[in-house]
Amino acid sequence: MGIFNLVSLTLFAIGSFAVHEPKSTNEEINVRGKKWVVLVAGSDGWNNYRHQADICHAYQIVKENGIPLENIITMMVDDIAYNSRNPTPGKIINKPNGTNVYRGVQIDYKGEDVTKSNFLKIITGDQAGMRSIGTGKVVLGGPLDRIFINYVDHGTTGILGFPDEYLYADELNDAFQTMNENGSYKKMLLYIEACKAGSMFDGILSEDTNIFAVTASGPRESSYGCYCRSESGPYKTCLGDLFSVKWMEDLDTPRSRQSARKRTVFNDFSVARVNVTQSNVMIYGDLETGSEKLSSFIGYIGNGADSPNVQQSNDFDNTASSRDVHESNVQYELAHNKLSLPEALKLSAELRQNKKMRSVIDSVLRNIYSEVVKARPDVKSKIGDYDEPKYLKLNLAMFPCYRSILNQITESCFSLPRNPYVLDHLTVFANLCVVDNQIHQMVSSIVTKSCSNVPANIINVQ
Repeated sequence: MGIFNLVSLTLFAIGSFAVHEPKSTNEEINVRGKKWVVLVAGSDGWNNYRHQADICHAYQIVKENGIPLENIITMMVDDIAYNSRNPTPGKIINKPNGTNVYRGVQIDYKGEDVTKSNFLKIITGDQAGMRSIGTGKVVLGGPLDRIFINYVDHGTTGILGFPDEYLYADELNDAFQTMNENGSYKKMLLYIEACKAGSMFDGILSEDTNIFAVTASGPRESSYGCYCRSESGPYKTCLGDLFSVKWMEDLDTPRSRQSARKRTVFNDFSVARVNVTQSNVMIYGDLETGSEKLSSFIGYIGNGADSPNVQQSNDFDNTASSRDVHESNVQYELAHNKLSLPEALKLSAELRQNKKMRSVIDSVLRNIYSEVVKARPDVKSKIGDYDEPKYLKLNLAMFPCYRSILNQITESCFSLPRNPYVLDHLTVFANLCVVDNQIHQMVSSIVTKSCSNVPANIINVQ
C-alpha cells in the first residue's frame, strides 16, 4: 500500500475511532497475557543528550502506568547523567525546568552492551545469547502478550543507528518474522524516533503480522530535536526530540482514568500528527492494531475524575533538524552567550574542524559515487546525483548489497556509525542496490582505491 493511500486510510480510521468507543470497557483489567516494554536509546555522547532523555521519560510513563519492572527492558549507554558537561550531575531533564526523568530508571544494558546484536536477541527472547550480559533480561513473550518498543536515535535510508554499527531494515524484519513464527506476541507497537524512520517499514513491514509502527518522520525527511538553543539553558544541547516529546507530554497531561483507558493508538497518532509540523509522523503495518487501546501496550493511570482535553500548542520555536543539532547549538552559543575568549576560540576551532572533516567525508563519498557511475553510466539517471539522490522504494533483496558497501566504507575509509554527518549521504548507495543488488561486487574495489589516503582522525563528525 502506498504511503499517501496509507495515510488517507489512517486519517479516515482516526475519525471513525474518535466517534466510536473501543469494544470492551473492562478489556484492560481482564486482558490476558503480559505487557512487555523495550526502551532503546541507540546513541552516545553529550550532543545526543535528547535521546537518553526521551527514553528515561518513556520509562517513567510506563512505570507509573503499572507495567511490572521485570517486563520493562531498558537499553542506553548511560553516559549523560554524570557527564562532565552536565550542569546538574545525576539529573536528566526532557524539557526546560523539567523533573529528573533519570531518577529510578533501571538500565538493563548500558555502555558497550548497547549493540544491534543484543537488541535483536532481547526482542526475540534469546536468553542463552544474553546470559552474562547486563541483567540478562529478554522478552519472554507468548501468543497472548503485547510488546511496545520505543527506539530513539539517528537513522537514514533503511537504517537505525547504534554506537558502533547500523541496524538494517531487513535485520529488524527478520527478527519480527522470528517472533511471529515463535508466537512471541499477540500485538506489537513500535514508536520510532529517527530521521527517515519511515524507510525502515515502507514497503517492508507486512500488514498481516499484527505489528504497527509509528515513526517520527517519513522515508525521506529528518526528525527534529526540540527545546534547543535558548530553551536548553545551561545544558547547551537539545533536551528532547519533537515527536517523542509530543506523544509523551500529551500523556503527562492529567486526564480521567476512564479516558486514559479508552485512548487508542490512533488517538495518540492523531495528536502527534497534528502537533509535529516539521516532519510527517507516519504509520505502517497492521492498521487494526491502531484501533487497539494504547493502554493495552503501555498501561494506564488516571487522576480519578473526568478532565477536559487540553489542546497542545504546536508552536515550538527552538527546534533543529536532528542532522543540525550540534552545529545549531554551537552557533547559538557563540552568538548569544557571554563566553570568555578561550571558550569562544575553542568552540570556533571545533566548528572549523568539524567542517574540515565534513569536506573530507564528502570528497571520499563523492569520489566513490563518481567512479561507480563512470563504470556504470546506465545507473546514474536511475539513482540521481550524489547531492540530490532520487528516492527509490527499498526492498528486502537490496539490503545484502547495501550492507556490503557500507561495511566496506567503514573498514577501508572511516567508521560510518561513528560519524553522524554521513547519514544524509548514504541514500545514493541504497539506490545503487535497489537498481542492481549485485553491484556491491564492483563497488568494493572502488571503495578500497578511494580510501587509500584518508586521514585516520575522522571520528564524531556531526
